[in-house]
Amino acid sequence: MAEIIAGVAMSHSPMIMTNPESAGEKGQRFIQTTAEMKKWLEAAGADILILVSDDHFNSYFYDHMPSFTIGIGECEGWGDWRLPKYKIPVQQDLAKHILHTGLENNIDFAFTMSMKVDHGHTQAIYFLNSELEIPVVPIAVNTAAPPLPTMDRCFQLGEVLQKAIESWDADKKVALVASGGISHWVPIPKIESQKPEDQQLIHVLKNGRQEIDQLDEYLKTRETRVTSLVTGPVNEEGDREFLRLVKEKDFDSLRKWTSEYIEEKFGNGGQEIHNWLVLLGALQSFTPDVAFYEPIPEWVTGMAVVQFSQPVKGENDKKSTEFEVSM
Repeated sequence: MAEIIAGVAMSHSPMIMTNPESAGEKGQRFIQTTAEMKKWLEAAGADILILVSDDHFNSYFYDHMPSFTIGIGECEGWGDWRLPKYKIPVQQDLAKHILHTGLENNIDFAFTMSMKVDHGHTQAIYFLNSELEIPVVPIAVNTAAPPLPTMDRCFQLGEVLQKAIESWDADKKVALVASGGISHWVPIPKIESQKPEDQQLIHVLKNGRQEIDQLDEYLKTRETRVTSLVTGPVNEEGDREFLRLVKEKDFDSLRKWTSEYIEEKFGNGGQEIHNWLVLLGALQSFTPDVAFYEPIPEWVTGMAVVQFSQPVKGENDKKSTEFEVSM
C-alpha cells in the first residue's frame, strides 16, 4: 500500500517572480527555505506529490465554479506571472483512485482530463519540483468565488485523501503540498460591485475566459493591478495566531472559522488557507514545524512555510527556533 511520508504548506505570491529583490533579506530567506524543503522531500524519497492549491480566475469563473477539482489526465500551467508553462506529469492511477474514493465517501470532486493551473500550483512546482521529476496529483479548491467550501469541508476532504492514499495498492511514498495564504488582500472587485471601472472585469468573472476579446491586453491589465502595489497590508498578528493553531494542532478551532471571519482578518487572498485545511485533514498525526514566517508587505503577503514530518514514537514536537524568536 502507498504511504504518506511528508507534507509542506507554503505561501505563494506573484511578486516573487516579478520583483523578488523587493523583499530583501526576508525574501531571500523564504526562497532559501523552499530550497531546503525541496531537498527534504527528495531525501524523504517522495515518489508523488499531491498538490493542493487554488485558481485565480484563470481556469474557473462564475459560469462554472466547482468547489473541488482533481486532474486525472493531462495538466499544464498557464504560464502566468513569468512562470513556465509546465507540462506537469500527473500520476493518473492515484488521481483516479482519489476520485473514486471521494465518491464512495461523500466527496464529489469535479474532475478533468485536461487541467490547466495557474501560479497557485506552478509556483509550488517551481520551488519544489522544477525538474518535474516527481509526478503530481493536482487538486484545486475554490478560494476565490464565494460561496466557498467551509473549512470543515476542506478538512474532511483531507481525511478522504489520507484514506485514498493509504488504500491505494501501490508501493509508493506520497507527499502533500498546500500552496497559498496567509494574509493578503487581492485587488479583485467583488462580484456585486457597481463601480464603473470594475464592470469590464466583472463581466469576464461572471461569464468566463471566452468573454475576453483581447487576451494580452486583459492579462496585462490584471498584472498591472497587482504589480502597481509597492506594498500591501499584512495581518502579522493574525498570521501568527493561525500558525500557532496549526502548530498546536487545534483543528477544532480552525474547522469552525467562517469565510467571513477569514476575509475580515486575513483578506480575500487569505481564503487560501482553505488549502491548508485539506493538508491538515490528511496529516493529523504528523508533526508541524514552522520553518519560516515573515510579514512581507513588499510581496503583499504574510509568507510562511510549514514542514510536516512523520511522527516519531516518543519524540516531542520539535519547535522552530526561528519562529519562536520572531514571535
